[in-house]
Amino acid sequence: MVIKHNLSAQNADRMFVQTTKAKAKNMEKLASGYKINRAADDAAGLYMSEKMRRQVRGLSQASSNCQEGISLVQIADGAMEEVQDMLHRGNELCVKAANGTLTVEDRNYIHMEIRQLLQEINNIGERTTYNEIPILQGTGFRFIEDDPSIIAVGGLPDWVPVGSKNNLREEYITQETYKYTDVNGNPATQVFDITHEAATIDFRQFHGSESQIRELIGNGFYSTCCTCTNHYSIKFTGGTSSKLEVSGNHFIYNIGIEGAKDASELIQRIIQGTDNGNPRGHFTKMVEDNGKLIVYDDRCNAPRPQLPVGNGATVGSWDGWKNHQFWIRAHDVYGRFGPGVAYSIDDVQDFARKQGVHIQAGCEPGQHINIALPFISTPVMGISQVDARTQDGASAGIIAFKKAIEYVSDERSRMGAYQNRLEHTINNLDNVVENTQASESRIRDADIAKLMVEFVTKQVLSQTGQAMLVQSNQSRDGILSLLQ
Repeated sequence: MVIKHNLSAQNADRMFVQTTKAKAKNMEKLASGYKINRAADDAAGLYMSEKMRRQVRGLSQASSNCQEGISLVQIADGAMEEVQDMLHRGNELCVKAANGTLTVEDRNYIHMEIRQLLQEINNIGERTTYNEIPILQGTGFRFIEDDPSIIAVGGLPDWVPVGSKNNLREEYITQETYKYTDVNGNPATQVFDITHEAATIDFRQFHGSESQIRELIGNGFYSTCCTCTNHYSIKFTGGTSSKLEVSGNHFIYNIGIEGAKDASELIQRIIQGTDNGNPRGHFTKMVEDNGKLIVYDDRCNAPRPQLPVGNGATVGSWDGWKNHQFWIRAHDVYGRFGPGVAYSIDDVQDFARKQGVHIQAGCEPGQHINIALPFISTPVMGISQVDARTQDGASAGIIAFKKAIEYVSDERSRMGAYQNRLEHTINNLDNVVENTQASESRIRDADIAKLMVEFVTKQVLSQTGQAMLVQSNQSRDGILSLLQ
């Protein structure tokens, strides 16, 4: 018998402490419902569980994303259904206008209704949105309504002002020489100051820096002829050479601007690359004016000059009284009025579908479904110029509306296919979430029945441990009896 050490009591105490700790952990698991409450409980299991939790939560959100995608597609389909109804009505009106029993006045009223239908089709195409996102405008770029052959995108940097403060047109004065025959039959000339409506593009802030050149490359502007359907697009490119691309009545001048040192050199490259500032030898003129590019029509609205002509006078060669209208116009991605780069209608449908709405349909990068948005616009459907005021125009309109109906049917079919795909994706995601959740549950969730058995065992051991500590301490009483 010893006094210093009570080994039996120490052993009973150690076992009691272990039992108490184990019972506390059992209580923690029973209270939380998890058998892994900290990394120390199961390091490998915690790693696997957290990985599965990330997947479950990500896939659950992906399923919700797909539901939103279905809502977007359904809105687009509903809007196109209304457009298709209007196209059927337009086709019906053209068939009616093609009938020879109608008068000119009858066809004028039919044409009036067709124009209203076309306007509303454009309105639906522009105003249909989902969460403020245009969903019937392809990538968001807009056609010019009165210009069916081009789509304008891009623009010029803010440091390149265009036009005047209030609009894109300014006055530009040139001197025109008028040749005539005087009263004596002798040839004579007289010089007049002619005022033109012109567009001004101010490059004076250009100083040839690499950053400015990079901002200009890929951007530009375009102009349209005032009396025909020609379009001239100036697009800035790398390199120093220029190249002309022709698509129908659209002429795209690619102007190389690398190495241009100042505004004057930049403008000279534009002029040299556009048939010396007179694209295709047509009426559009481009000249430099102290760092500004002046683009104007070389005809004007000035009256025929009043010359002192008499008998034998002949009309000179100047024809500036014919027409004066001229614009540089475009829409950027925000629908604002400003300069832009033009693309031909030959490529517009594919161009509009290059990008779309990405639906994140998984929990990993790149797991998305790309919805190529429809482009609903009368120009892209080829019906913006339908004219039912004549029988021939009405007959042409029948063909145009037929193709437009086929176009919208194709777009609606694509939207329906997207919806079916998204619904299948949701079903698959929900299935993966359910089974992954079950797997994660097996790793992390507590088995309550098993824990209760263990808890009762630890509780009994704890009570017996306390009893053994009492018995161990009572063994010291024998030593006191020896000392009496």
